[in-house]
Amino acid sequence: MDSPPHNAGDDIDTGSHDDDSAGYDDDNTGYDDDNTGYDDDGTSVGTSPQTTDYEDPIGDLLPYASVDSNWWYWIAAPIALFVLSLVGGILFFVAFLFDILLTGGILSVTTGILFAGIASLIGLVLSVMFPVAVYVDARALCEAPESSWSPDPVLYGLVALAGVVVTAFTVSIPFGIYYLYRRHVAVGTP
Repeated sequence: MDSPPHNAGDDIDTGSHDDDSAGYDDDNTGYDDDNTGYDDDGTSVGTSPQTTDYEDPIGDLLPYASVDSNWWYWIAAPIALFVLSLVGGILFFVAFLFDILLTGGILSVTTGILFAGIASLIGLVLSVMFPVAVYVDARALCEAPESSWSPDPVLYGLVALAGVVVTAFTVSIPFGIYYLYRRHVAVGTP
């Protein structure tokens, strides 16, 4: 049912209203006559309180997290993978030089292929989890009253997705470092 029409002298709430009607006043003091979001005495009207200043297109598809959750681990993981891959690549190169002198390079090539395969599988998992983790963690920071930083989850999630898809983690490493630094300043972790 729709909200009853508001008559100037009628302040009686009949109790019949649709929860989706925009002008209904939940505290029974009147209606939002001028569509400002407030009734005559300054009380906010509507069906649900607006707790975020962004439109959440994902809704309930992804989990809601608190600031204390460990979703930031997934944001730090590509940085750790990059560092470990860089160190592994240097070690592979040094081992390859020594292996050429001893066995003709067979051992280091096999080890290199194995290392590259494992790093690729981990990178595949991170390419899916990184944008999801950025979105979920940014939403948690945005909705947390104790956070001094309120990142837009949609914007940060899209930047993380573009960093993975378009640039193959080239942008994700500096973006992840920036995000984790801002998170540390705002809430103290990581």
